[in-house]
Amino acid sequence: MRELAQRLQTHGLYLRGSTALHQQEIEDYSFAGDEPVVTLVGNIGSSYWPHFSRSAEYRDGRENPLDRWSRRVADEICRDLPLRPLFPFAGPPYYPFLQWAERAEALSQSPLGLMIHADFGLWHSYRFALLGAQQVSPPVPAPSPCLTCAGQPCLHSCPVNAFDHSGYAVDACASFLKHSPQAECHSHGCMARYNCPVAREHRYEDEQSQFHLRAFLADR
Repeated sequence: MRELAQRLQTHGLYLRGSTALHQQEIEDYSFAGDEPVVTLVGNIGSSYWPHFSRSAEYRDGRENPLDRWSRRVADEICRDLPLRPLFPFAGPPYYPFLQWAERAEALSQSPLGLMIHADFGLWHSYRFALLGAQQVSPPVPAPSPCLTCAGQPCLHSCPVNAFDHSGYAVDACASFLKHSPQAECHSHGCMARYNCPVAREHRYEDEQSQFHLRAFLADR
């Protein structure tokens, strides 16, 4: 695992936890019986951004550059290892990454609907998973930081109040962004997410937030 972790870190990626597959998952996705574990791989803050933003995928002008970069990196890392990469964007059927993440790490759902990590806040994601026979380390339990967050500023920072306890108003958000190019959202990304007080030191770089915002609008 140490060698694997070192390979990943050369791309700004980290081992984010492992979980044993349920028998139903093995059957549903036709996994082999000798591949009982998935290990999640992802970023912490903008850890992968310097690597991805200098890549051919980022600069070639084609669609889905981050997904294509993730696939290339995963394939390179697994080339001589008894591991098979799985991707959250490959489907249907889509693999249950969020369920795996909740079993592999101490995560909880934030008021925004995003999964919040006690150490990384909202500033993390999963790029792929590695399927194989690996060691499983149970996550260390941690209470949700949202439970002790005074005022929950995330719910009051969106300029169109797109977030409340009932869900996320996607269309209202997208419409505002398209018609308000001067909004701070275009500089820092989602203001509700940006104003979360947890793990601010891991906030995404503005260039990365702008990249994700453009990708969001391209799909709307």
